[in-house]
Amino acid sequence: MESPFKADILKGQVAFVTGGGSGIGFEISRQFGKHGASVAIMGRRRQVLDDAVSALQSEGIQAIGLDGDVRKREDASRVLEEAFKHFGKLDILVNGAAGNFLASPEDLSPNGLKTVLDIDSVGTFTMCHEALKYLKKGKGPSTGGLILNISATLHYTASWYQIHVSAAKAAVDSITRSLALEWGTDYDIRVNGIAPGPIQDTPGMRKLAPAEMQSDVSRDDRLLRKLGKTWDIAMAALYLASDAGKFVNGTTMIVDGGHWLSKPRYIAKEEVKNLSRVVEKKSRKSPVGIPSSKL
Repeated sequence: MESPFKADILKGQVAFVTGGGSGIGFEISRQFGKHGASVAIMGRRRQVLDDAVSALQSEGIQAIGLDGDVRKREDASRVLEEAFKHFGKLDILVNGAAGNFLASPEDLSPNGLKTVLDIDSVGTFTMCHEALKYLKKGKGPSTGGLILNISATLHYTASWYQIHVSAAKAAVDSITRSLALEWGTDYDIRVNGIAPGPIQDTPGMRKLAPAEMQSDVSRDDRLLRKLGKTWDIAMAALYLASDAGKFVNGTTMIVDGGHWLSKPRYIAKEEVKNLSRVVEKKSRKSPVGIPSSKL
């Protein structure tokens, strides 16, 4: 799909994207690069990073891949410093790293809850905290830099088997608002979020809504009757990163075609329970997200 934005709207800027090796994070990295930015992507799997960087560079994008875990402050500090040394500055931080799996509250261990909170919530804050000194020197749309936190819509109502992620993303939204107030006032750094709905062809959808579930996900009770694309989220990110969004601060933009407004929930609990067993069997063969052995 053709972008509605000019090709140079992010010319000269440097973006750092956690979880940038696949799915939504990769498409944000790609579109930022196609619109003039240099991009550093961070992830835990070296091969995924290498493949993503190769794909970005094949499109003429200046990109590097840095392996690290957002849960570890030392990793966050190291990779941000490496990106800063490589490109000479940092203008945009996108927090896209996330973990998820299906689990009922009674089967979810406290450690499983903590794992997701550590990746999504604490990891988001850790990256923001360690990036602050670089973003204060940014030359983005405002005199300070920009932070984009990738959230979700699960916690706006409630979702079966997603109590851990709902709690984590609610915290991410709160972090977004608080930092927008604090750092917007003190450093002119804008902090916004994007809350995607179900997005096709992403690791999250393959993990939480496998092929066996797709007919249910696409039923007519969805307002636009279709799944979103990673392109849709990347275009929202471009808007917030460009001069067009320079007066937007502290907002989490919902990009889901109005899906979160629909009632009732589009999949019955019993269906989710049965399908979670299918997902678990598949994840043992080709893991996406957090291995059950670590929960």
